[in-house]
Amino acid sequence: MCNISKTKTGLKISITDIIKTSAAGREQPILFLPYFIENPNICPASTINNDMDVTSQLRPVNIDNLIISSKKPHKPASSQTLGRWIKQTLAESGVDVSVFSAHSTRHAATSAAAAHGVCIDTIRKTAGWLDQFVSDLCQVL
Repeated sequence: MCNISKTKTGLKISITDIIKTSAAGREQPILFLPYFIENPNICPASTINNDMDVTSQLRPVNIDNLIISSKKPHKPASSQTLGRWIKQTLAESGVDVSVFSAHSTRHAATSAAAAHGVCIDTIRKTAGWLDQFVSDLCQVL
C-alpha cells in the first residue's frame, strides 16, 4: 500500500507494475480517485480508505497488497479469488454472469461512463488507454 497516498481531495495510486501500455521511456500512470463528497456511499476513494482502515489489524506487516484474502492467513488475494468475488458481486447485482464475466466489467464500466457523459480523456486515463487507442476507437465509431 506504499503506492497509495492520501490527499485532501482524493487518493493517488502509483501504478508500478508492468501493464499493457508500459514501454521503455514511458511514464507509469498515476491513478487519481477524487472523493465523491456528495455521496460517500458510492465513492471509490472512501471505500479504499475504509478498507485500509478495517484490514489494517488483519494485514501482516510484510504484505503491501491492497486486497487481501478474507480467511487466515490473510495473504494477497489471487487473481482467481478477485475474479470469483467480482463474478459473485455481478450475480448478486442481477447481472447474467453467463453473458458477462469479471473481465468484461472494465468494458461495461467504460461504456457506462461514456453514456453518462464522462469526458473521454478521463475515461482514457482511468482505463490506462493510450491517446492513439482513443483516436483509433473514435475513428471506428
